[in-house]
Amino acid sequence: MILKDATPFNFFFKEGRAVLLDTSSFEFFKEGAPWLAYKQFCAEFLSPIALMHYNGQIWSGMIKANLKGLPLNFVSKQLPLKSWFNLTCLLHIHMHAKYANTEASVQQEDTRKSKAQEGFTKEKLLSLIDMILSTVKNWKQAYNINKQWQGYYEHDIESPIYLNQKEEIIKKWLSDAKPKTVIDLGANTGRFSFLAAKEVEEVIALESDYNCVDSIESGIDKAVLKNMTVLQMDLAETTPNFGALEKEYTSIFQRLSNSHLSPSLVMALAIVHHLHISSFLSFSHIAELFAKFNSKYLIVEFVPIEDSKVQLLIKNKQKDFSSYTQENFTAALFKYFRLIEVKKIQDSKRELLFLEKTESGENVN
Repeated sequence: MILKDATPFNFFFKEGRAVLLDTSSFEFFKEGAPWLAYKQFCAEFLSPIALMHYNGQIWSGMIKANLKGLPLNFVSKQLPLKSWFNLTCLLHIHMHAKYANTEASVQQEDTRKSKAQEGFTKEKLLSLIDMILSTVKNWKQAYNINKQWQGYYEHDIESPIYLNQKEEIIKKWLSDAKPKTVIDLGANTGRFSFLAAKEVEEVIALESDYNCVDSIESGIDKAVLKNMTVLQMDLAETTPNFGALEKEYTSIFQRLSNSHLSPSLVMALAIVHHLHISSFLSFSHIAELFAKFNSKYLIVEFVPIEDSKVQLLIKNKQKDFSSYTQENFTAALFKYFRLIEVKKIQDSKRELLFLEKTESGENVN
């Protein structure tokens, strides 16, 4: 059999793995017939991987805004010269682009297709697929532009006492709350996601940094975890409803609330200052963001303005940050949550807050 559809959106995550769901696109393969999904595969599947390999993971963001893939002639122009020396890129992107995207080449394309159909045997198809697969497997990682956050816990945490006590507090609160599903917002390399995975049934890690996402994926594979999934997500630019009538693909909030993975506890550790200072979200917007995940509990870390990491963020910014206080932040949270407990973390001025969603904050639109 063969697939007549090649969209990368025909996958869902289960037990930490991507699983193909589109069984209706299978059809019986006939000797001499073309692979109907070939152009779609090259535009929507192979091209984004090639762009990320040669030019960086940030190219994956282009696919979010182009559901039907990028034109092959556009992709060909963005790839570097060395990609022309890769046989897979040469045949399936560069040469394919030359014949697939101009009206002047329609006749040449028809001739090429007829020749392919005449001799397109099962063996030739398997050879074509093996070529693409072996190439992609050799592209072990994307071109790295920025590794700022990948070694955060190894190099940027001043005190191991702070880190150890933070873990102990969170483990105790997880034990007290007994959540079924935890979502870790701004998971970094997943230190606390992996901690939660030992305590609860399911963990979803959201992280904006592509290198950190890769690191978490490697950790999941190494530990053979089946109760943890990582998604690349910028909390200041969360996935909206989009596609036809904004119903084809749903937002991250709807996907979570409509599934068995609806989180019962949100962890937001050392991200409030990034959202407020770097992403320009008010405390009110941050509190609403946390509430929109519709969880019962929230564990959030507040990093005060005296902290060296906050000072680094506000350096050279021409803005008054006098309103950046824990009192103002907690006041914003109290619109949706009630406070259960506050813990100051040793060897720092940071505090962890444990909160519960109030009845009035259960359905935030």
